[in-house]
Amino acid sequence: MSRRILLLALLGFGAFACSDSGNVVTIHTEVLQEDFEAVDADDDGVVTRDALDAAEQDAALAAEREAALAAEQEALEAEQAEQAERRAEQEALARTVFEDRSAVAAEFPGGQVTVAQVRDSLADSPPQTMGDPQNPTHEEFVARLTSMLQLRLAAVALEELGFPVDIDVSDDDINAQVQGHLEGSFEEFAQQRSIADDPTIERLATPHCVSALAVASEADAAAASQRVRAGEVLSDVAAAVNLPNLAQSGGAIGCGLPLDLGFSNEMVLALLDTAPGELTEPVVLSSADSPTGELWVVLHLDSLSTDAIDLSAIGPFAGHVLTQVMFTYEVGIDPALGTWDTDSLRVFLPPLP
Repeated sequence: MSRRILLLALLGFGAFACSDSGNVVTIHTEVLQEDFEAVDADDDGVVTRDALDAAEQDAALAAEREAALAAEQEALEAEQAEQAERRAEQEALARTVFEDRSAVAAEFPGGQVTVAQVRDSLADSPPQTMGDPQNPTHEEFVARLTSMLQLRLAAVALEELGFPVDIDVSDDDINAQVQGHLEGSFEEFAQQRSIADDPTIERLATPHCVSALAVASEADAAAASQRVRAGEVLSDVAAAVNLPNLAQSGGAIGCGLPLDLGFSNEMVLALLDTAPGELTEPVVLSSADSPTGELWVVLHLDSLSTDAIDLSAIGPFAGHVLTQVMFTYEVGIDPALGTWDTDSLRVFLPPLP
């Protein structure tokens, strides 16, 4: 009798039991043949009750996971459909605004932008990805409104800072006036304003000639600094105490702008607070070349090349000064079109309710 016939015969008689190393093996008639065969890994025609129970538990857990995933997918699709519906309602509401050419899309200090101006701008110079310049989407309308507002706010800021701009002209003409100021005398004005606000800017633009003591511990750094302050020549002290790969130069690093000398931010800040001929406080860095794993650095400002200050090396400053003023302006947007974000100077679509 073949194994298949034996299995069917056993199923037909109801139950079969045998002993296998003390474990009772039973075939139950209520077990589906495909389930039985799936558990019968060694294909000997018998399985344990525990194996069947474990298989049933695994199947139940798999079914639960599948049902949970299906429920999550259904909920996600429902949420997406609801969002799409709400967005469509917003789109329809916005369209009632930007189809009214006489409507005011936005107000800003000193003026306003009408729907007609935005529509005409899109028709005259549509984005390359725009499908129909005569029929903008909500996103396309808001994107162009944003750029028009940014241009006008820049013009208002320049006017406030003493650089006149006529905004009652085309966008091209406004842009030409703004760019003319940014590329001309306004940059020098912005440099001086920035320096007045933060004197360290001028130091950052000044070449520094620097030497350093570089040792393996804080105690060594303090001792080396004390020797220099007591009158010893720094290059002699550096040659004696600096770690081997830094000792040959006598501590000389070279001359350059602080941000170009390869220093950490902490070292740059320490250097900016140091006068020529002075030492900084020790700054600790991680170093694989140090026996302690630490490199303790004391910078010495040998000299400042104040006759070679180059503000353009850390500029330009015009855009920064201009946007700082633009951030202070209040802008009103038709609620159906969106909201103005001061921090990014952008119009965002209305949040979904």
